[in-house]
Amino acid sequence: MQGLVYIIVLNWNNWKDTLNCLESIFQSSYTNYKLLIIDNGSTDSSGEKIKDWAKENGKDIEIIQTGGNLGFTGGNNAGLKHIYQKKDFNYIWILNNDTVVDKDALSSLVSCLESDPSAGMAGSKLLYYDKPTTIQNVGGCKIVPWLGNSFVIANNSPDDGNWDKPFEPDYINGASLLVKREVLEKIGLFDENYFLYWEDADLGVRARRAGYKLLYCPESRVLHKEGGTGGRLNPLTDYYWVRNGLYFTRKFYPWFLPSVFAAYVFKYAVLRTRRGQSSNFKAFFKGITDFSKEVFGKKEKWF
Repeated sequence: MQGLVYIIVLNWNNWKDTLNCLESIFQSSYTNYKLLIIDNGSTDSSGEKIKDWAKENGKDIEIIQTGGNLGFTGGNNAGLKHIYQKKDFNYIWILNNDTVVDKDALSSLVSCLESDPSAGMAGSKLLYYDKPTTIQNVGGCKIVPWLGNSFVIANNSPDDGNWDKPFEPDYINGASLLVKREVLEKIGLFDENYFLYWEDADLGVRARRAGYKLLYCPESRVLHKEGGTGGRLNPLTDYYWVRNGLYFTRKFYPWFLPSVFAAYVFKYAVLRTRRGQSSNFKAFFKGITDFSKEVFGKKEKWF
């Protein structure tokens, strides 16, 4: 018997991609699921548009309004807290709204977790939406704690069969993450100090330290429209990456703080400046300052 899966899809001013994602979910071979859309304070009438689409197509979708942009962490946590009141599910599938899922993506993830009692999370093979024969990520990432960095596994590799064997990444990419209910009951939800970036790494490290395996499931195929790591070159994302990377390091690998700080100085003070991105140095400096002042969560005002 299929265990009940709650699917959480977080939307923020992007209802067209969300509807594209939902259309693919409703083609799934795995049928025992419930859909929960979290609208993260959209200003483009996303909630109403999604409701209208569901009504017109006879689809059962629950929508929650957060009332503001709570980021990836706060938005998903709003959904997770809502779900936990129900106590009727086995798994949660956290899925980015800019994805299109294969019909067997969910069934493969569930099978992956059920195949190993010690497994707590599973991730998909993510392929570029506009280049579906090219891999964006296989399951998750590799953490390099002494650099305060993580690396996407198999990024831009051809989908030629070389990445069709399961393995255990350091953490599961939050774009497609299936997690057992018992895991979150044991380790808790996303840490909202992050707001954006490093939150899925944090969740993964906590799960592994609690004794759970994290599995890459190659049969679960998901197309992802997100453009990779290039977005981290703008000042705001660099700010979050620096501040949160230091927070993550202090939380899990505090003995590496000196080397992480040195690596960030080189990356943001030297490399970014050489590329003519001096404003990113300001973001780097502000990220360090806010970390030292214990200022976390959403950045309400920029410089």
